Amino acid sequence: MQTIIELWQLRYFVAAAEELSFRRAAERLFITQPPLTRQIQALEEIIGTRLFERDRGGVTLTSEGTYLLAEARDLLSVADATFERIAQRAARSRTELRLGITTVIDPALFAWLEPALKKREPAIRVIQKRQYSQDSVHDLRCGLLDAALIGLPSATDGLRVEQLFDEPLVAALPQGHALRKRKRISLLELAGDPLFWPQRRINPSYYDHFEGFFRRHGFNPRRVVEPTDHHVLLSLIAEGQGVALIPASLKSITRDGVIYRELREQTDLRIEVAIAYMPNAHNAPLQQLIDALRSHYCAGIDAKLNV
Repeated sequence: MQTIIELWQLRYFVAAAEELSFRRAAERLFITQPPLTRQIQALEEIIGTRLFERDRGGVTLTSEGTYLLAEARDLLSVADATFERIAQRAARSRTELRLGITTVIDPALFAWLEPALKKREPAIRVIQKRQYSQDSVHDLRCGLLDAALIGLPSATDGLRVEQLFDEPLVAALPQGHALRKRKRISLLELAGDPLFWPQRRINPSYYDHFEGFFRRHGFNPRRVVEPTDHHVLLSLIAEGQGVALIPASLKSITRDGVIYRELREQTDLRIEVAIAYMPNAHNAPLQQLIDALRSHYCAGIDAKLNV
């Protein structure tokens, strides 16, 4: 028979006591109701008294339950503060930096970064994860990344974000396109071409931002699902299956049969590249990264918390 009370059982109890509803408490804890009920019963058996009164009118705390609620809150507060101090201590001694980098831009733009970090701290080890910006945002919130270089607009609520530089979009066209002799074209001149375009689920904020721009300017070409691999995308463009709007840095990916042209609307058709991290993050590698980026781009922009 269990005789030791676990911290997670106290968390279950506090949720039930604050909600006064086992159903709502289970939803709050992201569990089903039966295991919550079983653990509350186990807690009552260990203590030797009832903590809740249950009747058709609902759930109420007994006097012992009310007393335990205050004590449990204090215990959990002390435990959480202890764990936070341990985490911060461990973070200060870390030399590993987990960095997400958006696939939207040419990774060569950040080829300077790791050498610059190692110059500041030779022991630092950078673990890069190339992925979509929204995946990096998710990983930041889950504690799987320390920082991420992302493309904006993205849904960054609750993160600290600093803009680094802008990337104008350019048109990628088949080499035999009717506009091939022009150095600069208008977006509206591409309205008759199939447009390779990312699906909304990839980055809803990005998608909605540019779709709004398209609507305002009367640009409504037939959309074709954009491949996630840029090499595949360029192959399809070379075959004449459509055109695409890509960040200018990706012009470094050359492909026979594909040409790039600037857009007259490039002032509005651009993405912002930014560094994002959790506001409560505390570790030396992250600070080295932020300092290196600020120094390199001379951002001069205070970090802002997106809420």
